Amino acid sequence: MPQVVHKEDLHRFELEVEGAVAFIEYKVKKPDVFAFVHTLVPDAHKGKGVASQLTKGAFEWCRDHGVQIIPVCPFIVTFVKRHPEWNDLIHEG
Repeated sequence: MPQVVHKEDLHRFELEVEGAVAFIEYKVKKPDVFAFVHTLVPDAHKGKGVASQLTKGAFEWCRDHGVQIIPVCPFIVTFVKRHPEWNDLIHEG
């Protein structure tokens, strides 16, 4: 199974799927707070759970590194509502 990769220089998390790249872009609000602003999955891979796999990988990285999240992207907002197990990552400031 492909792994989510943090591309710090690009401010995004990437997941390669069959030669295509899905990603979540973020803005650094503080060193330990990222605003997730955009999620992109190539058309050929939409509806296959790629965005959820990417989001889970990005959230795991954030949890492991003590980073909180501000959901801005509509997909991320919906994902958090459906998966309350990630609520500890949501920045309340």
